[in-house]
Amino acid sequence: MTLKDAREILGLGVTATRQEITAAFRRAARRWHPDRAPQGSEAEYRARMQEINLAYAQVRRFLENYQYRLEEPEDQKDYDSWWYERFATGVWSKPPPNSSEKKK
Repeated sequence: MTLKDAREILGLGVTATRQEITAAFRRAARRWHPDRAPQGSEAEYRARMQEINLAYAQVRRFLENYQYRLEEPEDQKDYDSWWYERFATGVWSKPPPNSSEKKK
């Protein structure tokens, strides 16, 4: 089972918090638990619950093996100056000094 399959089974998007993952698992488990199956559908519910358990285990394995970067970026850029360096030309730049300001 791929991580994408696991996300689809649990009804998760590409990004999710741990709380959202747990909530999605519990929601799916409540819906498909074999104890809640209508008469004659126990086998279908049991198979579906096994898929849900495998999907949840797959996502949990991914989270356990994910490595987080535990440092802040060295240079915190000012986005106004970053934008100005790249795009402040022509129409977007400051107006040119007028002739009287050049003489001073």
